[in-house]
Amino acid sequence: MRSQPVQQTSHQAGSYPGGVPLSAANEGLRCVSVSDANVLANSLPEWQQEYLQISPGQFAGSVTEISVGVVQIFREVMNQAVDQHGQTLPGKFALGIPISLRGHGYWCGKELDCIDSVFFLRPDSELKFKTPGYSDIYGASVDVEAFRRYSLDDEFDDKSVIALTKEVSRLPPDKCAAFRRGFDSFFRAVEANPLILESAPARKQLAFDIMHLLLGMTADLPVSKKSHADQFVHRHVVDSARSYILSRKSEALTVTDLCEGLRTSHRSLHYAFNKVLGISPVTYLRYIRLNGVRAELILSDKSALISEVAARWGFWHMGMFSVYYKNLFGERPSETLKNFRTPASI
Repeated sequence: MRSQPVQQTSHQAGSYPGGVPLSAANEGLRCVSVSDANVLANSLPEWQQEYLQISPGQFAGSVTEISVGVVQIFREVMNQAVDQHGQTLPGKFALGIPISLRGHGYWCGKELDCIDSVFFLRPDSELKFKTPGYSDIYGASVDVEAFRRYSLDDEFDDKSVIALTKEVSRLPPDKCAAFRRGFDSFFRAVEANPLILESAPARKQLAFDIMHLLLGMTADLPVSKKSHADQFVHRHVVDSARSYILSRKSEALTVTDLCEGLRTSHRSLHYAFNKVLGISPVTYLRYIRLNGVRAELILSDKSALISEVAARWGFWHMGMFSVYYKNLFGERPSETLKNFRTPASI
């Protein structure tokens, strides 16, 4: 019998009845392994986000998260390319560093193709991340006011550190290696002994050490007022197309419909999608509909007919739908229903 596709363990100072994790304002260690991209998106409480799988194959992803009040660090691993949309909570900024990348990605319009890079997201900014085909990344979500308190006055200038830091910055390999070792030491220590998070002095020192590492990272990041307008234009076209498709999911839109609705040419639409996501608009239309079907199957009461769900997303040929579905997700629709069935319903 196959193991359940969602596996989660947590070690926290406290939790709600029923094991629901506390918000990130409380201390804890959470480890989640899933077989669906959008389920993984919901695994980080410091983010409001959606994931759309855009490369074919069975998805496998995991998140390990340590939260110590004003700062949260995590490690996220995914074996497929994903188009991410979302944002951090108010008053937070985010940064991260790759451990391993295979292929090209785009973080907020900037190319991310080198592990010796740090990527940054300002407070109240929208997350737009097209991940590489494989990604293993350390990340952090940080309270701005707390970050200022942890820094010395002459080390912190939020106008430059927060407002003008580049979205993606390449740094010397030795510095990036040192930052990765710092993250690794935090995770190794807490995973080896989660009970240390029940100690107030240990949590306080851990928070200080994490902040110290992040201060070192931001101190090395260059600032710039320049932006790459072309990439933002392409990203806007893709985002507009996504919103247009989702608002008309019952209409089985074509590329011609998109061009007419967005008032753009076939050529411009095709170029924008290939530049931002590396796929054609036709493929994206199919993928967003397939991801929509999968999301409904995962959340269904298990009595829904697959053909009815597929039809709601514009699939009229069930044979081709099944082929498309298995090619993208590595399993048949019926297997999705079976794999995400809760133990109580089996």
